[in-house]
Amino acid sequence: MQCWNKPHESIGKSSLPLVRLNLILPFVQMLDRLRLDTDAVLTANGLVRETVIDPNVFVPIIVIHRFLEDAARAANDPYLGVHVGESLELSSWSPFVDAVSLATTLGEFLIRFIRAAKDEASSARHSLEIGANHTAFKEIRTSEQEIAPAQNDAFTAAYTLGLLRRGAGSSWNAKNVRLKVCNPEVFPSGYLGVTIIGGDRMGMVLHFPTGWLLQPLDQRTLLQVSSIDQNRLHPPVEFVDALRQTLMPHLDNASQNVDYVAQLSGMSRQSLQRKLKVSGTTLSAEVVELKKHRAAEDLIHSDKPIAKIATSLGFTNPTSFARAFKSWTGQSPREYRKGQRGH
Repeated sequence: MQCWNKPHESIGKSSLPLVRLNLILPFVQMLDRLRLDTDAVLTANGLVRETVIDPNVFVPIIVIHRFLEDAARAANDPYLGVHVGESLELSSWSPFVDAVSLATTLGEFLIRFIRAAKDEASSARHSLEIGANHTAFKEIRTSEQEIAPAQNDAFTAAYTLGLLRRGAGSSWNAKNVRLKVCNPEVFPSGYLGVTIIGGDRMGMVLHFPTGWLLQPLDQRTLLQVSSIDQNRLHPPVEFVDALRQTLMPHLDNASQNVDYVAQLSGMSRQSLQRKLKVSGTTLSAEVVELKKHRAAEDLIHSDKPIAKIATSLGFTNPTSFARAFKSWTGQSPREYRKGQRGH
């Protein structure tokens, strides 16, 4: 028997796998607790705190992998992913909240989690392969990885093993558990007594006895149920929508050229150009459309000075912004703000 998730029934159509950015928040908080220069690590990866705390920002999965590896180096801790996964506050993570609140057995919990997790990313799919004696819980990535996502595997494995231990209760026996990740060296020696082996970059696999799935689930052993934000967006599936999500946090960068965006997206220049052509658009057209929309939103719904709006959109001065905005709308920014607010 196999249970898997298919985000919006079309995960294969997503040419730019994304993940919800605020999933890195536990790492940001850990770096803060260690009194490190967290903002420097964020900046090095093109990120700022304001976007990290926004639950509706998605980024290419390569951004997450780079940040987690940089965070481990900044902390001088090869086991950072394990430590963050072990200390994860699950009561604030909606996929777990929904799964635990409705499940009565460990198996039902894992199935419900798989279904809930599809709304967090289009970069991976989870599956539960159930055999007569052993079951495999898998997190499989949907695209080739540019770098080894070692800290990501460690983080996922650590919190998953923690859930499995608590869910299995008295049946837990580390000798019956086998974990496969891309780099076993990011786990402390003899971690939890389970067998850890090396695999590829395409995901984590956790094997355990099938009988554990039938264990009654004590919700109190996993987390205290809290409210779920029902207004969270789902990860975009189509390439153009995913590209726009990728570009939005970087509109203040004046160098939105193909090479910069390709590196930001974790793909080659040729691949990006090919996908843009197939989608019937260009990078400059998408950037202009996003800047036009952001400018209009800021002019109508905020009191930001026009000079500040210009800077946030990568313009060197208000005059060049005003010239561009007039070419987009036929009005100057000041005229547009006055007219829209008048309506």
